[in-house]
Amino acid sequence: MSNEGTKLSLFVNEEQKETILSLFGYYNWDVNELNDEQATCVNESTQTDEILENDDNANEDTEVNRFVIQQNEDRDECPFCLCKPCITDESNIQMWWETEGQQRHRRNNSLRKEKYKYFWTMLYHRDVWRDDRYQERKLQALARDPKFKNFIWHKRDIMPNCVLKLVRNWHPNPDNIPYMGHLWE
Repeated sequence: MSNEGTKLSLFVNEEQKETILSLFGYYNWDVNELNDEQATCVNESTQTDEILENDDNANEDTEVNRFVIQQNEDRDECPFCLCKPCITDESNIQMWWETEGQQRHRRNNSLRKEKYKYFWTMLYHRDVWRDDRYQERKLQALARDPKFKNFIWHKRDIMPNCVLKLVRNWHPNPDNIPYMGHLWE
């Protein structure tokens, strides 16, 4: 590691400053603070800044805040997740994937929920949630539940069976506790 330093300018509040100074103190690193006359500031915009600039547009799917991972057309499509290959295929393994199943436990539901969020993001970036076939499945599922029969759109998405099977295998419930299924609320 080089002893040569790099200049880094930060604009932080007092709490952030104390945290940074504590971190540097812990590792015995030097910090040189400059006053306003000595420091120059260049304000650069990032894509995130542009996305969050207008809260009304922050949730819209635009080309700026959305990217799509292309499907592999040479592979078979999974009938559940509509991905080529299946989202649970070994070619899609991520660093957070479990290497072996955990013991059955009643608190595994919180671990499953975390994994479902990761899979939701993976499916989002493969444009599965926008697929017409998925939209039709979601409408049918909403129609089966009388309390949602007048809903046209719902903020939750239905996890494909291939994802449910894999994640439930990683974090199973005890034999006497059934899985809750998809929770709309």
